[in-house]
Amino acid sequence: MVKQKKIIVTIGREYGSGGHEVAKRLAASYGIKLYDDEFARLAVKKTGYHEDYIKSNEEKSPDFATGALFSGIEFYQPSPYDKIQAEEYKLIREIAGRESCVIVGRAADYILRDMRKCSIFLFAPLEDRVRRKMALLTPEEALGMSEAKMEKKVRQMDRQRRKFYEYYTDAKWGARDSYDLLINTSQSGIDGAVKIIRTYIDECRGESMMPDFKLPPDEE
Repeated sequence: MVKQKKIIVTIGREYGSGGHEVAKRLAASYGIKLYDDEFARLAVKKTGYHEDYIKSNEEKSPDFATGALFSGIEFYQPSPYDKIQAEEYKLIREIAGRESCVIVGRAADYILRDMRKCSIFLFAPLEDRVRRKMALLTPEEALGMSEAKMEKKVRQMDRQRRKFYEYYTDAKWGARDSYDLLINTSQSGIDGAVKIIRTYIDECRGESMMPDFKLPPDEE
C-alpha cells in the first residue's frame, strides 16, 4: 500500500474574502483536518487564558509603545499577544509535523517556511468583501449594521491582520513573494478557489517547473 503524501496548506486572507470557507471545503475534499478556530481551544491549557479571550486577541500584534523597542529588553515583559502567538507558533509546528492539514491565518506560511507546503493568499475587491460579510449576517447581527459600518470593520480587520503578520515576520502580508498562489475569490468563487488550489497541489506538487522550460538564449 502506497503511503499518501503529506499535504500542508496555509491560507492567508483578506477579511471577507472567504478564507475559512475555502479552507473548510479544501480540507473536506482531501479528508484532512482544518485548523482555524481550533487554535483558541488548543491554546487554553498552554496560556491559562479563557478561550474567548484568546479568540479576541489572536492575530493581533502588541502596541509598539509597550514593546521591547521602547521599554528596553531588560524590562520587557511579553504581552498577551506575544504569549498567544508563541503558543500558537508551537501548535502550528507540532500539527504540521505530524499530519496533513489546512491552516488558516496566524502567519502559518511564515512559521512553516522551512517545510514543504502550499501557501495561499485570498483577496477580493473591498466592495465585494463588504457585500459578502453583509449577506452572512444573521437578522440579529444585521440590526444597526450599515454597509458603511461594515466597510469600516473590513478595513480595520485588514489593518489588524497586516500589522500582526508584519510584526511577527520579516515578510509583507499579501505580497506575491510571500505565497505560492494569490487568488481573487471574486473571480474564482469559493469552489473555484478550491479547484485552483487542488490543481496546484495535485499537478505541480510544489516543485519548480523552471528547469523544464527552455527560453531562447536571447530571452534568458
